[in-house]
Amino acid sequence: MKKLVSYFHIVLYLSKMSIEELVSFVLGLKLAGDPDAVAPPYTQAQLQILANKVQTDLGNRITSPNPSLTASQQQDVDALCRALIAVKNYVEQVSNAHTPGNRAMFEIIARRIGFIPKGTNARHSRIFEVRPISAGSFMIIAPTAGKGIRATYVFQLGVTTAKDVLPATWQDALPIHVASLLVTNAPSGSVIAIHYAEVVIPSHKKGGSSPSNTPTAIPAPAAGRIRPTNTVSVNKSGKVTYVYGTPFLHYSDVIYIVVP
Repeated sequence: MKKLVSYFHIVLYLSKMSIEELVSFVLGLKLAGDPDAVAPPYTQAQLQILANKVQTDLGNRITSPNPSLTASQQQDVDALCRALIAVKNYVEQVSNAHTPGNRAMFEIIARRIGFIPKGTNARHSRIFEVRPISAGSFMIIAPTAGKGIRATYVFQLGVTTAKDVLPATWQDALPIHVASLLVTNAPSGSVIAIHYAEVVIPSHKKGGSSPSNTPTAIPAPAAGRIRPTNTVSVNKSGKVTYVYGTPFLHYSDVIYIVVP
């Protein structure tokens, strides 16, 4: 009887990805210079071009769960999916060929390139980050408050002189209902500082006990703190309440980008 060598597969679950997650996933792949993936069907640069094309096509609508697409936009999404599947198949092949039947080695190569296995029912963890898109444009991505939680995300930007130097003047705060923001028409070559705050609106049931009229105390961000959750108070009648003069909005740590 012959002993069969195991062949491991990478499963993408593209049908469960939003377009935003698809673009984020592709931009996170690291093919350039990989010692095993030496001749992929699409290079890292080519994948990034396809992903950025989809990002530019949709703009802020990319954060919608199911944005409506024109025929041209659908073609660009399809082209990105085909390229990702081709690269996935290639990585699967070279990972299995490196040390046949060795699951640990297969995962080392796949993980190194960016195909990170997920546990059962696990969700991708978002981080506060900024990604260049094109000349004068970049995408800001913040962690979401969580499924079923009502939140407003407040972004604030300011031009500065160098990394780790806070702006002399911040632009007006921009509150939106999604945790991603596409910035365009920024001055190329400038350094921009970015931080954000997350404002959570608690659920309210009339007739229940009346919570305190004082907002939940949120400490100022400590070193390394990146989830600046601010919770408002709701009184018995469902009105958001605020004590005048009480510090409320606390921002995340600051990240910086050199605008492409």
